[in-house]
Amino acid sequence: MDKWTTRNGKMIINILVNSPLGSVFLGSVDASDESTNSTKMFNLFEKTIKQIGSEKVIQVVTDNASENVKAGDMIMGVYPHIYWTPCAAHCINLMFGDIFKINPYASVFQKAIKIHSYIAMRPLLLNMMRRYTKQRNLVKPAKTRFATAFLTLQSFYMQKKNLRTMIFPTEWTESIFAKELLGKEVVRHLTSTSFWNDVVRALKVGSPLIVALRLVDGEKKPSMGYIYEAMDRDKEVIEKGFHGDRKQYEKVFEIIDRRSVARLP
Repeated sequence: MDKWTTRNGKMIINILVNSPLGSVFLGSVDASDESTNSTKMFNLFEKTIKQIGSEKVIQVVTDNASENVKAGDMIMGVYPHIYWTPCAAHCINLMFGDIFKINPYASVFQKAIKIHSYIAMRPLLLNMMRRYTKQRNLVKPAKTRFATAFLTLQSFYMQKKNLRTMIFPTEWTESIFAKELLGKEVVRHLTSTSFWNDVVRALKVGSPLIVALRLVDGEKKPSMGYIYEAMDRDKEVIEKGFHGDRKQYEKVFEIIDRRSVARLP
């Protein structure tokens, strides 16, 4: 069950069936004109299960919305052989969302957003940056795709040398940007050792998770067979990246454990 919102505001729930032969689109429901509470989601789940045949269904996969969690519990109560599982990609995306709410990840991301916005909103400065980055842009963060927070910081790190080079030539110092308060703040961040250290720290946490996200976000094969191993491996990589200093990653591990990607009976 894949719920999404179209550009014109319609809420669509796509229903897909997965088997060893692959994924098949079964149908879709336009839920724009009614609330999707847990009871209505349960009714949709049950209607689909009966359409397929309950004896042929072993699992229902949805996003982690509260109404889906409750509906999933109801399904497992009525059909003991069927279990509900939140979408692995959605769970990992929520992990990124929670991680970038705590410091130092939250603070360094906010600084990156400020730098990105300052550059992107000034065409002359944007063109200046592109000359130094060989026409490459910084990744724009998205409101609902929390993993883009990591991708934004990753793009900053990849362009670290070019961004720092941009703010030292006469072209920058003689521009209006060097005289603006926000421009001075951008320079302060880009020349700050602590800013780049926090970027590196965020990448140590985010790099393993982004690998797992790309694994589960594909459609070639179901992720259930390898997601547990992938998450354990991610935690090992994060631990190694901080040389076993648990204080550096214990809050991240708490988030990963809380946003567990599966609930087995």
